[in-house]
Amino acid sequence: MKCVVCESPGDLQLGFKPVPEAGPGEVLLRVRRIGVCGTDMHIFRGTQPFLAYPRVMGHELSGEVATAPAGSGLAPGDEVLVMPYLSCGDCVACRKGKTNCCTRIQVLGVHRDGGLAEYLAVPAQFVLKTEGISLDDAAMVEFLAIGLHAVRRGAVAAGQRVLVVGAGP
Repeated sequence: MKCVVCESPGDLQLGFKPVPEAGPGEVLLRVRRIGVCGTDMHIFRGTQPFLAYPRVMGHELSGEVATAPAGSGLAPGDEVLVMPYLSCGDCVACRKGKTNCCTRIQVLGVHRDGGLAEYLAVPAQFVLKTEGISLDDAAMVEFLAIGLHAVRRGAVAAGQRVLVVGAGP
């Protein structure tokens, strides 16, 4: 399969890798949409501190199920989005429901290869059906969820004014 590999800071290459094999409990996805964000720019520039090169970037993605494990509720052809923060489910943060603070988190495109490839294998629990939204919109769920998380943490109520500062979405 084709993939885009950041070999080292400032060096993107078109690469070729075998199509990954889905392990037990994993879904094999055909990547259909991919976003490029600030994290990817940090990787390209060499300013992402949690990365080992070479790396296939990309964590804002949607796709189509190629294969799925029995009992996952997913089937070949399903359009899906991916939660790119692969939490362990066992550490103290995960047990408290704060999976974003997982002590063993693996972020797609950072700690392990991501979605700038034709196919990607990910644990089924991080794959969700798009539920009536387009693949374009589904690829944006990750960064929009960050905004939702901020609104919830800030306890913003109807009628309140909020100032959003930053260059992101």
